[in-house]
Amino acid sequence: MSLSDPAFDRMGIAELVSLSRDAGVLGFEELACHGTGAIVQVAVETPIDEDRLSGLEYVDWWERIADSVGEYRYVIAFTAPALPAELADRSDELIGTCEPDVTDRGATLSLVGSQETISGTVDEYERAGISPDLRKLGTYDGRDHPLDELTDRQREAVRTAYEMGYYEVPRTVTTEDVAAELDVDPSTIAEHLQRAERNLLGQHL
Repeated sequence: MSLSDPAFDRMGIAELVSLSRDAGVLGFEELACHGTGAIVQVAVETPIDEDRLSGLEYVDWWERIADSVGEYRYVIAFTAPALPAELADRSDELIGTCEPDVTDRGATLSLVGSQETISGTVDEYERAGISPDLRKLGTYDGRDHPLDELTDRQREAVRTAYEMGYYEVPRTVTTEDVAAELDVDPSTIAEHLQRAERNLLGQHL
């Protein structure tokens, strides 16, 4: 489904989207979703205006996790203030969301779940005054290999954690050790591992 700019305004997150666009969005990844909000990783060409970002009441926390020439990465947790709690309850019934893409015209993403659950989720958006454009319904068979369900960052985190002994019983390393190996913040590694584990378990349970 797709969401337009007026939808971001009605959700109460228009300024967050604008800040990301002003910095030049290179990539967008959802790390976790809780119905009325999410934890996202955003790659941008220039640093986001961090004073304005810190001033957004609906941004629960944020962290700049990587800098390189022409690319800055942020992890941002937010809760859309204008979305109803009922949407969170409905979203819990989804298997997940995937392939989010933010452009200068709006955003698109795929909802994974039963047709009834997807339809109910769209209904909740509409009751909140947001009218997403449901592009199509179809089957979702997953990919050929379970690891293909993971993003590059998630695969890197899981492989590194496994090789270091994170999944040994008892564990021989902590998330802090894995984070140090990959030179990222421990909270970022924890989010990558949790998301990856959820996706992998979803393929087999």
